[in-house]
Amino acid sequence: MPDLGSLGEVTSADVLVIGGGIAGLSAAITVKERKPALDVLVVEKATAGWAGKAGRGGGILAFLTPDDTPDDFVRYHVHHIGCFLEDQELLLEYARTCNQVLDTLDAWGAKVARDARGNWKYVKTPGTDVPWGLAGVDLDMCQRLRKRAVGMGCRFMNKTALVDLLKDGEAVTGAIGFDVRDGGCRLVLAGVTILATGSQNYRVMPMWSCGRGDGIAAAYRAGACMRNAEFGSFVNMVHAASREVIFGAEDHMFNAAGEDISARYRPGLQPDICAMSAVGWYREHLAGKGPVRVKSDENLLQIGSEVLFSTDLVWDRPAAIAFWSRLWEKAREVEKGEEMPEVIPGFIGEQSPVMVDHRMATTLPGLFAVGDVSYSGAAWTGAVPSPPGRIRGSGLMNAVWSARRGALAAVEYLEDRDRLPEVDHALAADLKKRIYAPASRERGISALQVVREIQAALTPVRYSNWKSEERMREALGLVLEAREKLSSLKAEDPHDLARCNEAESMALCAEMFYRASLLRKESRGWFIREDYPERDDAAWLKWIILREEGGEMTLRTEDVPVERYPFRP
Repeated sequence: MPDLGSLGEVTSADVLVIGGGIAGLSAAITVKERKPALDVLVVEKATAGWAGKAGRGGGILAFLTPDDTPDDFVRYHVHHIGCFLEDQELLLEYARTCNQVLDTLDAWGAKVARDARGNWKYVKTPGTDVPWGLAGVDLDMCQRLRKRAVGMGCRFMNKTALVDLLKDGEAVTGAIGFDVRDGGCRLVLAGVTILATGSQNYRVMPMWSCGRGDGIAAAYRAGACMRNAEFGSFVNMVHAASREVIFGAEDHMFNAAGEDISARYRPGLQPDICAMSAVGWYREHLAGKGPVRVKSDENLLQIGSEVLFSTDLVWDRPAAIAFWSRLWEKAREVEKGEEMPEVIPGFIGEQSPVMVDHRMATTLPGLFAVGDVSYSGAAWTGAVPSPPGRIRGSGLMNAVWSARRGALAAVEYLEDRDRLPEVDHALAADLKKRIYAPASRERGISALQVVREIQAALTPVRYSNWKSEERMREALGLVLEAREKLSSLKAEDPHDLARCNEAESMALCAEMFYRASLLRKESRGWFIREDYPERDDAAWLKWIILREEGGEMTLRTEDVPVERYPFRP
């Protein structure tokens, strides 16, 4: 067999974790806890411990309080959130075991808030009667987890973008990519690989822009199945001037005529924002009744969020307080204290379709996927973009919960193997050629140009949230036009080469989103079609599965096995 060293610098590990955010770190620590002798390597294209979304969010963990039960949680979720598209068996398992995450994070050194009696200090979302509460963890949690992982002997490779998966037959045996500083090719051979690269957020909103879909695209190109790709158009209502989220805005929106449009499109308080909030905003503008504004003095959720996130009145979280105080201070500089600020939909995306089973195993042997990369693909959240799955605080909780499940299953997989991993050298050489193609061109277009074209096909409400056959086909056409330009990308340096890969990942995920959305001919949960406005349990209680076959994106459906679930439509 030809020497892989001829392609680049080769590193080996028992367990390769791709992604150094909260899910990747949790997976690495869990492997070491289960089997300390294993060599665990965490590879991150930025810096492990500072990467990902966990350190720039709310720092909240949705868990079942002493007044909540797993059965109540599942019942509520099925009827009001996932709309019977959930894997109810995995959902129940999550409900029964997710609270262990609080103890786990605490044991690993993360600062989870407690009350004077030593119990988890939590709040309930005001005005809602939901079977969960919100605990607080400080935003330096990933740095603390990294310290824990280092102390346990995990190795780290930062500033390295692993772009594609290496294989031996159908089994994944590592990954190939490059150092974003010097452009040198890097190959990592591993007995088992854990993908923890986050969701696809299309680089639109700053807080979520690190989710570029790299791992989703890598898994798809390697032949892994995707599931629930049509649930990837999450939005928050944001301030029109600062582009910062106004929590609770969806419950207090008024059009230019002074009419309460929240009551029209979103009757009653709900657990979180729903797709009809953005749809309502769009339809009011379409009718000439924009702009849409929010009554700030009635919005108790935003007032409460500012107290919760930027003060120590509820949770003592120094890192979170510093982060949110700076964020809102900068926002106020441009918001000018309006009593009724204008709001617009802020497109986030949160597409997370890598299909996994209950052990977080993908459809490829040797590849596990945890955290946001497979959140919707695990199917326990149903018909919603995940995170947040219409449960604020479920993103962090699922990241650690799924990482521990996947890591334990990965160790079992490794124990069952009776030979060292091998790599198809010809495949590795072809992958290297594909990865470096933008760097070899003398002229071409920039990755940012393609990214902007993809964003233009995803962010408008009329395309991605208020769907119709005609408009989605128009949007898909824009995506395919952008994809045609990928062969003309020109990378000026290694960082730009990383951007080229991200542009390709975004184009691929956008195509998945629209092809799956065109197939689902109904409205369910977050998924709203103007031309199919009703939920159709008879025809569409199905998961949509995508896979690359012969260079083409193929789609099929799989019935949700409701006959064996406790709750049925």
